Amino acid sequence: MAVIVGARYRTKTSSNYASVTAAEMAAESAVNLAIATALTAAPEQAVNFPLRCRLPGGERATITVEEETGKIDLNTASPAALTRLFTALTGDQSRGGRIASQILEFRNPKAQGTAATKPTEARFTTVMQLDQIDGMSPRLFRTALRHVTVRSGRPEPDMEAASPAMLRLLSVEPKQATAKRGLPTGGSMTIRADISASDGTRFIREALVSLEGGNGRPYVIREWRRGDIDSSSSRQERPQGAARACLQVREAAAS
Repeated sequence: MAVIVGARYRTKTSSNYASVTAAEMAAESAVNLAIATALTAAPEQAVNFPLRCRLPGGERATITVEEETGKIDLNTASPAALTRLFTALTGDQSRGGRIASQILEFRNPKAQGTAATKPTEARFTTVMQLDQIDGMSPRLFRTALRHVTVRSGRPEPDMEAASPAMLRLLSVEPKQATAKRGLPTGGSMTIRADISASDGTRFIREALVSLEGGNGRPYVIREWRRGDIDSSSSRQERPQGAARACLQVREAAAS
């Protein structure tokens, strides 16, 4: 019986691993689909995100695009903007202020060395460095990742480009005119692909993408991250009912 139970357990584990791997590959395919859409969509074509569709393997995908200008820049955000964000995330104004102060200290270290040697400036090069801040618990770190950036260069986030999750967090009412903003034509954005397989497996992949990557490249993928399920909006983002195909294959015209 021990041998039988062990064999069943290994079979189930292998099956679960294969399901997660398949969902991960589907998520990366969905990200690439969004990049292709951003690069090839004509101005007159209306591409509405979140894009809910069905992948060739039967997985349901919800693809969202979040502009980096709508987030809090860890390098350039004002003290007030940092405090407002982390107070909203922690629910504690005192703790939010302390974390904001730690971020300011991290990006602007005290001058060291002689006048002849200029000190190295320790700035955030990736949002993953946020876990080096004192008072940043693992849970707070994972929650904050979706709302911060290092690529906007703004002291305050552009609320017209902010995601619905950011607007809810800061208690900002979205403007009706910007409900359908469309894809950005340049700059950086985070593409989030939420995949639900038929067996219940769920996988979320995020990619930080810069359009007009330079050196003749139309885009650059700067980071790949595994996303977390947003419990406050998971029901809204999960596709419901029948979904159209993400890819449409057209038959070649007869010559």
